[in-house]
Amino acid sequence: MLKSLLIENKPHPVGSDLNKVIKERLKNELDKLGIEHQEQKTWACASRFTYCAEVENLIGIIPGKTDLPYLAIMAHYDSVPMAPGAGDDGAGVVAILETARALKLEAPYKHPIMLILTDAEENGLIGAEAFFNQHPLAKEVGIVLNVEGSGSSGSSMVLRTSDSNELLIKSYSSDNISPYGYSFIKEIFKRMPNDTDFSVVKRAKISGIDFAFAGERNHYHTPNDTVENIDLRTIQHHGENILPLSKNLASVDWDDMGDEFVYGGEIYGIWTQWKSSYSLFICIFSALLLITTLIRSKTNIKKTMLGVLFSPLTLLTTILSGVTGFYLLSFLSGNVISWPGIDWPYRLLLIGSTTIGALIGTVISRKFVNQNEMVFGSWFFWLILTLTITILLPDAANIFILPLIFASILLFLANFLKEENRPIFLLLTLVVTLPLTLGLIFSLEQSQGYKLVWAVLPFAGLYDLIISPFLYSVNTKSTISFVGILTFVALMAGSFTNLYTEKRPQHVNIHFYEDLDSGKSFIHLSGNYKNNSSDPEPLIEPLSSFVNTQDTRALTPFTKEYVFRYWAETRSSGWEGPSIEKETKIDENKLVKLNLSSNRSASRLVLLLPKDSGLKSFLLGSLEIEPVLSSWGLYKGYYVIYLNGIYDKPVE
Repeated sequence: MLKSLLIENKPHPVGSDLNKVIKERLKNELDKLGIEHQEQKTWACASRFTYCAEVENLIGIIPGKTDLPYLAIMAHYDSVPMAPGAGDDGAGVVAILETARALKLEAPYKHPIMLILTDAEENGLIGAEAFFNQHPLAKEVGIVLNVEGSGSSGSSMVLRTSDSNELLIKSYSSDNISPYGYSFIKEIFKRMPNDTDFSVVKRAKISGIDFAFAGERNHYHTPNDTVENIDLRTIQHHGENILPLSKNLASVDWDDMGDEFVYGGEIYGIWTQWKSSYSLFICIFSALLLITTLIRSKTNIKKTMLGVLFSPLTLLTTILSGVTGFYLLSFLSGNVISWPGIDWPYRLLLIGSTTIGALIGTVISRKFVNQNEMVFGSWFFWLILTLTITILLPDAANIFILPLIFASILLFLANFLKEENRPIFLLLTLVVTLPLTLGLIFSLEQSQGYKLVWAVLPFAGLYDLIISPFLYSVNTKSTISFVGILTFVALMAGSFTNLYTEKRPQHVNIHFYEDLDSGKSFIHLSGNYKNNSSDPEPLIEPLSSFVNTQDTRALTPFTKEYVFRYWAETRSSGWEGPSIEKETKIDENKLVKLNLSSNRSASRLVLLLPKDSGLKSFLLGSLEIEPVLSSWGLYKGYYVIYLNGIYDKPVE
């Protein structure tokens, strides 16, 4: 279905001809399924910035047995201007259509089901804003399942949920053959600038789950986000998530959404979940069990407390060693690539540098405490971390609580073994810790990339903290030498070889700047999505030969202090500027009417008005919008109005 939907395999951003063609294909698919549908065409704007567009949302309805609130399943069908959008979000759209096919066959359910295919998500969630703020059916939606994609592979995971999520999580995990997700991701997502249409759902105070995948993110928002590159297993997993969940939710009452639940993914095939309020009690039980075990074991309590103090040292040396390794990589190469095409040097550098850090921490701690004292010390320190996280970041408590409770039980049971057998038995603590420390690194590597390697290092440090006592018998001098050589090889390979490939090329944006008053025009090349002179990503050949790589320059007449590098002068476009059609003075205010259009069919127009213009509001159709004054970057000190999806369409 994805191939037929995106047969051109080209970008289809909001307002484009291909966007409209794909919308018609979606309407045809809904007709084939016998699903009634309607179109919402309206102007709308993003909530945080004045990114605006005339959107064309599609809403399909599968009637239920009652007029209870709708279960809505949502994805967006537009793409960014530079990507065909197979993963973002064609995969989500076809997963919803296939789910709708199965649901329609078994309908009606207790709740009616709504399909929401939004437009202009890529321009600031504008389609979702239009539906939930303007459409009359929005008030009748009770639960939303949003389906999103970021890359071209990876498991479909529970990215985040609404706050009272007990009913949602229980319904999700009960009949799912491969549930996947960690509630700690919710805590991370709260602190990231990323958004999905589900952000609009949360602002509307509607319950729901946000699903997404994030594998092969080098393809995200690039020409490589194609039908050929999408992993069909990812689309299948989307369906395995939303179909049984939709059936369950559409068949039960929603009067009580339940308590807040934390969930820890599948640990060796077992899905874990519990009420968030239970986390503190689990911590207290683990603490009592650890204290009891420590007393029974007759381990030196003072030395154990010393082990507690040395535990953060191992965590710190691991993180600092990893940071140092990638700082040297950045210093030698001038860059750290988020998703290198040849990734073994980066992975080896990550393993090597963090291993050196763990060994350094071990060398220091074993001078003061023995192995048994350090085992207890590390787990008491883990207990302190768990209590802190449970209180401050409750959704992230699961990744600490599960290893803690299992380790407490294992330490207690070890008391009943012969002393010489205890160290081998306690190796099981590494087994229960592995999935929630090192086991998360690959997922974070895929989703965050090596530019955000600091997000990965704490998980390596946590595992090194637990494995450190078992390294006491290792010949650290020879081991550090061996690991150091491997790390040096990785550093040299990562610094002095081209790690870009056809599958994972360098990301470069081409910007065009033209001053119609002076007649000067420039192009600007930027890697890593950055525009200004502090961009740390050097261009590779042959791109660097087309631009000035040495000097910086202001390319816009309105912000002289904002300078660029990697620029070159170019020919003028010949575009004519806008003109005022009518100006009316009303008391102290001016009502200005502008008819804007692009002579070169640009996908977006940006209107800038200085702060002293006194702009109070502007109208798009019947929509009145309050402007936002930019406080940073190229447009600092200006009211900025983005008009997306323009092309040949005049805007008033």
